[in-house]
Amino acid sequence: MVIAMMMMGTHTAHSQKVGVSLAGGAALGYAHLGFLQAMDEAGIKPDCIVGTSMGAIVGMLYAAGNSPEEILQYIKDEEMDRLTGIVLFSWHRKGGLISTNRIQKTLLKYVPHNSFDSLKYPFYCCSFNVDSLKPVYKGSGGDLVKYVMASSAVPIVFSPVWIDGSPYVDGGIYDNMPIQPLLDERCDIRIGSLLLLEKPQPKRDIASLWLRPAFSIPYMNSFQHADMFTDVVMIDPQDYWLFDFKYVDELYKIGYDAGKEYFNTHEIGSSK
Repeated sequence: MVIAMMMMGTHTAHSQKVGVSLAGGAALGYAHLGFLQAMDEAGIKPDCIVGTSMGAIVGMLYAAGNSPEEILQYIKDEEMDRLTGIVLFSWHRKGGLISTNRIQKTLLKYVPHNSFDSLKYPFYCCSFNVDSLKPVYKGSGGDLVKYVMASSAVPIVFSPVWIDGSPYVDGGIYDNMPIQPLLDERCDIRIGSLLLLEKPQPKRDIASLWLRPAFSIPYMNSFQHADMFTDVVMIDPQDYWLFDFKYVDELYKIGYDAGKEYFNTHEIGSSK
């Protein structure tokens, strides 16, 4: 089921700037790809993209000029539709049980310039600086992949990503569906793509019981700026859970259906 929370009604905005925020949600974040596919089919080109966690990974690849269907194929080619293709367990490391090194190397294959400034669309990701205890909305300069991986480093589960001598972790601790960069870019239309996570997970194994609390706080943080979005489209992942990476096709379809329903009922234009 897809629920569209209408914050300001239907819009006609052929010359207005469009910004999109992609929330975190681990494997469920693959649904963002389907949402972006529906956006492409509606003829909308975003003026700015921002993401946290998996939303940051998907957003970065899209902002680099890859189509959602191409990204879907990359996921399969790189075995990112498997848990072992996403993470590298590293029990000897301090600060987390899982290293992000493997996926960092994979992502660098698709964004070898490793620079925010070389992306096709303006893109920001939200991470959290553990030293300053403040969120960081990075959208320019180098170390693109590092900042995106920092945005995805759920505390305790993943090792922190060190940048310029400071440890960074998942931006969802503070802001799971960022709005500030869209305001800074003066986006007139601000659309949030949010995964519905508050319902009980269908699986009750040790991993699911352990990981659910790690994602519950970021999910609740998704709503702190909801009233500043033009619309928030809530995508129901149905019976899939946070580490169901192998169901990438099914999640893609769920996100696509959500996007089609939204864009079929909203007339939205981009300045591009």
